[in-house]
Amino acid sequence: MSAAALYTQLVLLDRQKHRTTRVRGWTDRRAAAGLNAVFCAAAEFAEACKAFPLLFIRSGEQDARGQPVITPVCLLGLEAGENLFVDDGTWTAAYEPAFLRRYPFALVDARQDGGDASAQAVAVDAGFGGLAEHGDGERLFGDDGEPTPYLQQVLQFLNDYEAAVQITRPIGAHLQSLGLLKDMRAAGKLTNGEPFAVDGFLVVDEEKLRALPDDVVLSMHRGGLLALVHAHLVSLSNLSRLVDRKSARRRA
Repeated sequence: MSAAALYTQLVLLDRQKHRTTRVRGWTDRRAAAGLNAVFCAAAEFAEACKAFPLLFIRSGEQDARGQPVITPVCLLGLEAGENLFVDDGTWTAAYEPAFLRRYPFALVDARQDGGDASAQAVAVDAGFGGLAEHGDGERLFGDDGEPTPYLQQVLQFLNDYEAAVQITRPIGAHLQSLGLLKDMRAAGKLTNGEPFAVDGFLVVDEEKLRALPDDVVLSMHRGGLLALVHAHLVSLSNLSRLVDRKSARRRA
């Protein structure tokens, strides 16, 4: 899920260096072909649950209290380095997570690089093949050096994404504090008999969910957490669809 697996060389946008730079749309998704899970914001659950299993992982980070950060993700493949929704560079799912839609841009802490945070908070992947100095594409800066409407839209999307990340951050810890998360392991065979196993993820324990006191369930409902849990549980049926996709690849 690491952004480092998607971005190869993030550089801060500079109104002088990138004055004439143009960006073509990200039509070839091969850069995402090795991502088997990506972050899923709470605001995406309603749509993402229709396409992918929504699971939780221990991100390896710690929160301010020293507790492990637990993050929701869209599962895209049954093994590391596998994305079953990228086929010859084409994204094949009905929904695409915002984690991917923001590419080739990202927000970075410009202060760490000595840049002007107000002008250079947006970074772009210099390794993205859709960057060009001439020809087709959207310009990032006008002749006057000011951000174009396109770049302003990019910045708005990135700001909205980061806000969604911050809203989503406490969810895993909240579920953990309620004792609702358990380790998941799914195993089986593809249609050709090849075995598979998915582990290292967390899911909500339905039995413990049903055992919660009424006042806790009501609080979860009013806070929006219960709807997210239900979307997560509904999404688990998509695991069989991942198996179908992988089986189809093996037959191809």
